[in-house]
Amino acid sequence: MPQNPLDIGIEAVPSKIISFTAFKNAANNNILMPLRKDKVKHKAKYDSQDTQERLKAEVAALQQELAIVKQEKAELENLLKQQEEARKIQVQEMQIEIDLNKLAHQIAEITQTDYFQQLQIEVESLRHTKIP
Repeated sequence: MPQNPLDIGIEAVPSKIISFTAFKNAANNNILMPLRKDKVKHKAKYDSQDTQERLKAEVAALQQELAIVKQEKAELENLLKQQEEARKIQVQEMQIEIDLNKLAHQIAEITQTDYFQQLQIEVESLRHTKIP
């Protein structure tokens, strides 16, 4: 027998070394599965916790973004309301201006008629006439 127990020459393999066939049979008979299942469970738990933390962080970021968007929306709605009020005031001012222009035009039409001119002359003459 050789001095080195790992030297596998023609001699027999020591009984402490498991043959590949025995290892394969043990794997097929699920002898090693509890260890493997525990590792898988641990990895799944770790991955699940990691995923949950990542998702929580992502949700928090989205909530912050949503809050910012809501604030911007409120500001835009306020600005829009102010602009609408300003336009209403402009429209009212324009209507008043149009009404004044229309009135001035109508007055000019009346005062430029011959009949009105004749009435003006009569009014002036009556003002200068003395009543006894």
